[in-house]
Amino acid sequence: MVLAVAVPSAIQQPAADGVKPAFEIASVKPNTSGNSGRGVTLLQPGGGLVATNVTLRELVAFANQRYPFDQREVTGGPPWVDSDRFDVVAKATGEHVVDPDGAPRQTLLMLRTLLAERFKLKAHEENRDRSVYLLMMATAEGTLGLKLRQSDIDCGAVMKGQRPAMQPGQGPPCGFKTPPGRLFANTFTMPAIASLISRHVDRPVVDRTGLEGRFDIELEAAEIKPPADYKPGPSDLALPPAAGPSIFVAVREQLGLKLEPQFAPVAVLVIDHAERPSAN
Repeated sequence: MVLAVAVPSAIQQPAADGVKPAFEIASVKPNTSGNSGRGVTLLQPGGGLVATNVTLRELVAFANQRYPFDQREVTGGPPWVDSDRFDVVAKATGEHVVDPDGAPRQTLLMLRTLLAERFKLKAHEENRDRSVYLLMMATAEGTLGLKLRQSDIDCGAVMKGQRPAMQPGQGPPCGFKTPPGRLFANTFTMPAIASLISRHVDRPVVDRTGLEGRFDIELEAAEIKPPADYKPGPSDLALPPAAGPSIFVAVREQLGLKLEPQFAPVAVLVIDHAERPSAN
């Protein structure tokens, strides 16, 4: 189960009693596979976290997400934060604590503690002006498109292994997939949906819809490309060939939203200090 999840703010956030949340056990080792491809971070049932073949920059971005699948911009740091790759295995004392919106924020606080301890990581957040697209309602009435629906999936139950029945082509519960020409996402907030769309356009997408809650979406657009390691499953093979319009037209017609080009401040994470990890 692949989850990228939310935290309320970036960098480090101690618990109410001043004690920083931490994993019960954790291992950080250099990755020796020789694979230079993008790494993967997984949250597992039972409070486990496994990151394979990841750079420190990827770990920092993952640990400081503000909402699910947030594409954090992380800058600064020595050259090795992009070249050295690591394997991380960690486990909390119990199951992931899942917030009502499906985000195990406590787990990401633990990961931030781990990065501070093992990598001596210090960072700060600042706003920098960027060219963006604002994701907005397409009409004054705020009518949702047919492919944008309020979600009724319980991500807390999914984290405990209780997976709902999904129709072919719907995508994973509490996750997303991008077969050629299509994007399926379930239980996503609008900021997370904006982040997913930004992967298929030429600049970041910032949510300005004002929509609250979690949504399921199906988007068919010409610009949507699968990841490099994509392998079609049975449900993907059963789909008819994609023949969607441009993503700008698709967002309007299928979701009832629109993408407006704008110049706006974007919160950027800046690495001030980092050291190669100490031995386990």
